[in-house]
Amino acid sequence: MKWLKWIRIILAIGLTMPVFLLFVDFFHLLPHNTAKLVHFQLLPALLGGFWGAAIFVLLLTLIFGRLYCSVICPAGVLQDVFNRLTARGVKKNRARRYFKYTKPNNWLRYSVLALTVIAFVAGSSLLLILLDPYSNVGRLMNDLIRPALIPLNNLFVNESAVGDSFLHHINSLGFVLVPTAIATLFLVVVAVMSLTRGRLYCNTICPVGTFLGLISRFAPFKIVVDHSVCNHCGVCARSCKSQCIDSKNSVIDHSRCVDCFNCLSTCSQNALSYRFQLSEKKAEAAIENVKNSSRRNFLIAGATAIATAPVAIAQNKLGVKKAEPIMPPGAGTRDNFNTKCTACHLCVSECPTQVLHPTAFDYGIMGMMQPKMDFDKGFCQPNCTHCSNVCPSGALTPLTREQKHVTQVGIAHFTQTRCVVYLENTDCGACSEHCPTQAVSMVEYKNGLRIPHVEPEICIGCGGCEYICPAPTKAIVVHANVDQKKAKPIPKGKAKEEKVESFGF
Repeated sequence: MKWLKWIRIILAIGLTMPVFLLFVDFFHLLPHNTAKLVHFQLLPALLGGFWGAAIFVLLLTLIFGRLYCSVICPAGVLQDVFNRLTARGVKKNRARRYFKYTKPNNWLRYSVLALTVIAFVAGSSLLLILLDPYSNVGRLMNDLIRPALIPLNNLFVNESAVGDSFLHHINSLGFVLVPTAIATLFLVVVAVMSLTRGRLYCNTICPVGTFLGLISRFAPFKIVVDHSVCNHCGVCARSCKSQCIDSKNSVIDHSRCVDCFNCLSTCSQNALSYRFQLSEKKAEAAIENVKNSSRRNFLIAGATAIATAPVAIAQNKLGVKKAEPIMPPGAGTRDNFNTKCTACHLCVSECPTQVLHPTAFDYGIMGMMQPKMDFDKGFCQPNCTHCSNVCPSGALTPLTREQKHVTQVGIAHFTQTRCVVYLENTDCGACSEHCPTQAVSMVEYKNGLRIPHVEPEICIGCGGCEYICPAPTKAIVVHANVDQKKAKPIPKGKAKEEKVESFGF
């Protein structure tokens, strides 16, 4: 059954590489449907209501074990990459690195799972944001890898005669300390754990891995030990990244096994096989002992989480900001966005005008790293629906162009004393010219001059006016709607006569 390992590797590459590339696809070369692969990430699928994908993952685990962790989860594949690279390095140094069986850290893994679930039920998404494996990989790609690749792209564009090629210069979003620091921490933790303990991250910290481990115990298809052939040599245990094979007792902890099939390819006695088996007496006895201790640990963790839930709720109320952050289009209500967004930053990567930025604590501590709109380097194109259509967690509802045209994420506010018309007694009108809904119009001021006026009912908060404003301190700024609203359609008589590139409906 050595071929199972290679099938697993091929499937893992085919299913996760497009997900990795989504975050660094500067020129949107990947097919539009590629983003649908993200819907099979379990936690975003559950939050976003992609029930077909979620049920598929759960049934896959219930029947075949934790294939999700080895084939679909990008964090799992990343750990395999680190493990492979470090294994090659060790081999070149004329040494060999082996794993060994270790007892499960059930008190830790079930405590983390219980705390995550109960904190979420209590209204806090903080642990989901920090621990979801897919979202951590998303931040790693968007906040570390992508910024590193942008200068390389720009260098190639500047030094090459690309002509009318699709290649173009890309502006960096800048450096946001908290998301970058957490992405770096995740990278270091995963790298160290993969080097020293294989899939330790999956089986101690990751709540998705722990949850799927509870289900995989009952999978009828599993790796089974033939006791009549096994000579307890321990070769299988030394190749097991999950450190879940007790070769002395010929027992496998299927709650930690991620079905990498490495053990099948190393056993010279053919004592291991992946097959249909409903029961195994020794394994059942060992698992029953684990269950008994796990139940106690789970109850203790649950009681701890219930005791700390009021603290989590209180912390959520302490998110005091100088200005309300502007949510991406399709977020709907602030509660919906803060609850469902796992800060994977896929929307940030996919935004063609780089309007979406990672945050630190703009939404409060419970909305740490969730994205907001920023109009310093661009504006939100009214015809663009990328962010809402790629969101895997349901934090952003998919919008059509027509819906986007009347989705009011905020309202432009004009401060006359900052306007160049007021300060310099000169004509301007840039904000009015760049407003796609004509919510900003020019009205009579004095001495033949005209000054901006905002009609909030038809403003959608796209930021075109704020982005283009030439005043030293922006005279027109978009203020966020805490809950997004529906703007009035553009009056027929208000349609712009002149066409402005990249604007207009």
